[in-house]
Amino acid sequence: MTTPSEFIPVLVTARSAKRTDRRDPRLPVAHLFSEDKARRLWEAVPDPYRLDHFDSANMPPLYDQAFVGHYSRSADRVVKAVTLRDLPTPMIWELCWFIHQEVINGGMIDRLRFGALRQVLLNALRHGSAQARAARSVTALTPDDWLKHARRGLMHLTPATRKFYEQHTRGALKRCQDRLAHAYHDGQWWQLDVWNPAMDTRIPVREHEPNGRHVTNFSRLNTEWLREGAKWWLGIALSSGQYTWSTLKTRVDSLKWLERYIDQIGCAGPQLVADPHELRPWVRGFLETVRQHRVVTGPTKGKPLGMVVRRQINNTVEAFYRFMYDHREEAATALAEPRWRLLEPHYCAIIPLEYKPRRVNKLSDDLVLEDEVVSQIAAGSGALAAPKSEGGIGDIQAFHALMLLLRTGRRLHEILLMDFDPLKPLLSRHGHGEDEGDEFVARMTYQLTKTSDGPAPSIPVDAEIVQIVRAQQQWAQQFMVDQGAPEGTIPQYLFLRTRGNRLGKLPYSAGTLPGRLRVLTELLSVTDSVGRPVAISKTHRFRHTRATSLINAGVPIHVVMRYLGHITPTMTLHYAKTLAETAEREFLRFKKVTADGRQAAIDPSDLYDLLALQKRADRVLPNGWCMLPPKQVCTKGNACLSCEKWVTDQSHRDELVRQLDQTEALVDQRQTQFAARYGEPMGEDNVWLAGRLAETTALRKVLVALDQVAVLDGDQMRAVRGAGVPDRPESTPEQSRGNIA
Repeated sequence: MTTPSEFIPVLVTARSAKRTDRRDPRLPVAHLFSEDKARRLWEAVPDPYRLDHFDSANMPPLYDQAFVGHYSRSADRVVKAVTLRDLPTPMIWELCWFIHQEVINGGMIDRLRFGALRQVLLNALRHGSAQARAARSVTALTPDDWLKHARRGLMHLTPATRKFYEQHTRGALKRCQDRLAHAYHDGQWWQLDVWNPAMDTRIPVREHEPNGRHVTNFSRLNTEWLREGAKWWLGIALSSGQYTWSTLKTRVDSLKWLERYIDQIGCAGPQLVADPHELRPWVRGFLETVRQHRVVTGPTKGKPLGMVVRRQINNTVEAFYRFMYDHREEAATALAEPRWRLLEPHYCAIIPLEYKPRRVNKLSDDLVLEDEVVSQIAAGSGALAAPKSEGGIGDIQAFHALMLLLRTGRRLHEILLMDFDPLKPLLSRHGHGEDEGDEFVARMTYQLTKTSDGPAPSIPVDAEIVQIVRAQQQWAQQFMVDQGAPEGTIPQYLFLRTRGNRLGKLPYSAGTLPGRLRVLTELLSVTDSVGRPVAISKTHRFRHTRATSLINAGVPIHVVMRYLGHITPTMTLHYAKTLAETAEREFLRFKKVTADGRQAAIDPSDLYDLLALQKRADRVLPNGWCMLPPKQVCTKGNACLSCEKWVTDQSHRDELVRQLDQTEALVDQRQTQFAARYGEPMGEDNVWLAGRLAETTALRKVLVALDQVAVLDGDQMRAVRGAGVPDRPESTPEQSRGNIA
């Protein structure tokens, strides 16, 4: 980050900010230029590419594949030649550097379009105003001014040709100036109002950043102290790794609500009010404005902002002021704004507690898709790959991505940012189903986009998923050939952006796929069992569906955690909310018997409700459960086998067998010791031996009952009652419920 002496203010120009800006609209680009800077750009271009003319005689191989040629009547062949000659020397340096940047970043150089750019510059230099004729840099005039000054020299062209020049030159000039503005900028990257990692390599972003092509625009923060403070705060947070690039947009959007209120009401600087006693009313007014706002567009039009949005606004404003208070001295110096020193400790909790929405982890009821719905989506997904001439969407990448989303339950970015070859060998092969096709045959790796310290990002996959990946690899390889990539170029990603991506460095856009799936939703008109339409574009529902199916299939929570890439069980347990019926079914699957091997008369469903095992862990025993009413206290110590309140089932059979073996071994050992000391074994009337024999008898009865219950009862889910105590008369289920209750 910058030191106070390095702070370089940015001159403000009259041009207003636009959402589509790719660079700081306040930058006086013409003032950034100097011949020394232009020469440094020229010298940064490797020697084989440092030319003012490219033709078949000197075209470097790297450029030959990136230049788009067109048929020339005079040469009677396709020509790719591009010349920069006759332009001022600094302008040649700039354009040569610009061409090199476009090529190494996977762009294409079209001969006709670049020729049109050169002609516009030449005509403006020859026929324009004195300012245009004196220009020595591409940054000297705006794109519109270049075209205006060149118009006189283009009058001899046909209207169609002039339209072509204007259409393509404006965009090329803007893109060139955007690159030059970042290259010429002398200050710190965070001082710019528009942060663009695609053109400013100084911005620290992750290697696989889902939103790496997006810009963060601070231009809508009109209040200077707020805008500069926000840039300083978020610049430090990004550099330190506290925030990722994807997080910045939500923080800036939240601060726009504070800016909106300041524009309406006004403020007294960073401290907001001149009188400290007025701070709370001012903040409450801001929070009430946010609460009363009604959404203008979208599916929630006319409704108030959601709780999540309001909580994000509150948290962002409070985090901003907490940071600025902690660094108020440094901020006052670095930002040349001494009023930051006026912040007091209570600004760290600037949002009143009563205005902080409670965090409610309430999930929608329709997050999990029915099996029939998933089958309908899978059956109709071929429309994504079908050609448009056949009524399809014509995007085979979207088809492959949807298939992987359905089958694996990965997040959208995890699929779209996968490496070109995500498959690794499986060290040991295990099936997860009865069919041979269900056997795991490889591991599929993916990128961690939501967390950075989760488990190793890979999951086992079957042959069908491997086949999908291989098909997408074949498509990507052919795409690279069609784009003219150098021979042997391996794309960085499996799913590729199809425009301006000659080297395969850019992934398929996460904004494109939902649009394709919305079209598919309209084509298929999928509905659930109650007739509600299913939006296929909500891809996170596939993740919920996959997780729920794993949990309901009996997969342990820690295994599901590992599969989903969760760090803690908290998020995994969101999916476990649908586990209640499965848990009850699994509990009732085992019949309950007691120490004397008899079935309990209580209905097993009532037994499940009575135990409430998830809340009554003190009633869970190593070899069964205690049916003692919650308000009563056990007085029998560990004599469970002789207690009528003890029950067990088939799931504890191994523990009961082990307990029987240990008890019998202990009896034999004590008999040997007793005989060695007294010359005869213990009699059955021995108080210790009588207790152990009662335990072994009870255990044998229980094991016999457990082995026979399934055969005797078939599918009837009945428990058994009693213990190693004298028989009692049978009672009706109603009486049993009354006794236990």
